[in-house]
Order: sequence, then C-alpha cells, then structure tokens
Amino acid sequence: MKKILLAALAAAAAGLWVSCQEPVPLYGTWADNQGNTLAFFVDNTFSGKVDDTLYEGNYQVLLNAITFDVREPSQRLVSEWDIRGNMLYLDWTTSDGAAKNLTLYKVGN
Repeated sequence: MKKILLAALAAAAAGLWVSCQEPVPLYGTWADNQGNTLAFFVDNTFSGKVDDTLYEGNYQVLLNAITFDVREPSQRLVSEWDIRGNMLYLDWTTSDGAAKNLTLYKVGN
C-alpha cells in the first residue's frame, strides 16, 4: 500500500511541476511576407518552410539560444532568438549552407 501511495504522490508532484512550467513564447505559427514559416509545437517539435525548402524536427530552447535538430535534410542549427512584440528574430542556415536572417510575425497559436 505504501508503494502505491508513494507512486501516486510522485506522479502528482510530476504533474504539478509540468503544469507550473511557463510555456516558451515560441509556441505557435510565425511567418513573413516572403513565404517563410516556422511552427513550434508544445511537444518540442517544429515544422516550417524557409526559401521553399520544408523542414521538420525537434527543437530545444535554453535561455535565448535555440537548437533545431532537422530530420530532412539532416542537420543541427543553433541560433540566438529574440521576440519583440509579435516579431521573432533568428538566424537560419539553409540546407545549402547559406545564412538567412529571419524576421517572422506571429500569425497563430
């Protein structure tokens, strides 16, 4: 009985901890008027299109740095990011290695 009670308490504490986490302000869909888009999901996955190339994968945020682990084409991108108002600023490296400064506007949650 003690083991069941301890397991239930641990599960409740973990649920409370997760529910108290402040969500990353990146969640949602971002776009610019050149057709570039990035969508960030709660499960730390993302999808997007930059310069007509589709990207999907996982992302991780640590303070003002974001790491993208892109599935296809397989690559890891690390960039600083900043949100001012409804605008997201970050640097992206395209699949051909070109650096691109993105300024994206929040268009959906």
